[in-house]
Amino acid sequence: MEQKTAEAKNKAADSPKLNETMAADLSESEEDKTTDWEDRYLRVAAEYDNYRRRTKNELEFLLQDASCAVVCELLPVLDSFESALNMEGVAGCDLKESDSTGISLIHKQLITALKKVGVEEIKALGEEFDPTLHQAVMSVVDEDAGENEIVEVFQKGYKHGDRVIRHSMVKVAN
Repeated sequence: MEQKTAEAKNKAADSPKLNETMAADLSESEEDKTTDWEDRYLRVAAEYDNYRRRTKNELEFLLQDASCAVVCELLPVLDSFESALNMEGVAGCDLKESDSTGISLIHKQLITALKKVGVEEIKALGEEFDPTLHQAVMSVVDEDAGENEIVEVFQKGYKHGDRVIRHSMVKVAN
């Protein structure tokens, strides 16, 4: 019986049609494998590009988040300098000229440093109230001011690019 199957195989190997069919099957199989590997390569390349883009965006967000956190810690210091500068004009508060000049210089230096890292003050006084930039803590009826116009700023707001670090605390005219 084994001899008969071996003879059948030999006869099949000698048949030209069978050889063509087997060669066609092999070439189709190789083409399928090649196509499969090409698809895999393209998918891996696309995944890698997505990974690079995603990690770059995450890194930029983390850097911006870290710088905003540092700026948040510095804003009370800036407020204190501005308060000290405003105290000059208040009756009963007398600063030496050298103290006043020193505070003013440090204040300017701090503002310059914040501008270098991309932090800017949110314009508020005289502007129209924008809830994405301003926080209204008071409202007043003022015929001289327009509707929703900011008439007083209690605390300055700051932003880094499009991101608001601290909203301006304002009084709004109705």
